[in-house]
Amino acid sequence: MSHQFKPGDLALIVSSSKGTSPNIGMAVELVIKLRTNDCFNLPDGSRAVNKGPECWMVEAPGLSAMTLQAVHIDLGGISLVQERYLMPLRGDFTPEQQKAKEVPA
Repeated sequence: MSHQFKPGDLALIVSSSKGTSPNIGMAVELVIKLRTNDCFNLPDGSRAVNKGPECWMVEAPGLSAMTLQAVHIDLGGISLVQERYLMPLRGDFTPEQQKAKEVPA
């Protein structure tokens, strides 16, 4: 499902590849969409490369990032999250099934 996110949008992290990320449930701001092997800047000014699938670099206080060795570390409040694990924090959130059950008054 594509939400047509753009930089600056707010989203909720709803899951992760293993379903155990400490970031699940956190509200984040989307910074930049990264493809595999795209370079990006870390908060400390160093550069890093997205070695995983296409994802968003997101930021929020307290976020942790998972290394290739599956260790969670603090990189200054940023992390990489696949779009499928993000729910937008804008617009109409009523699930389609719930909308279908509603009866107009």
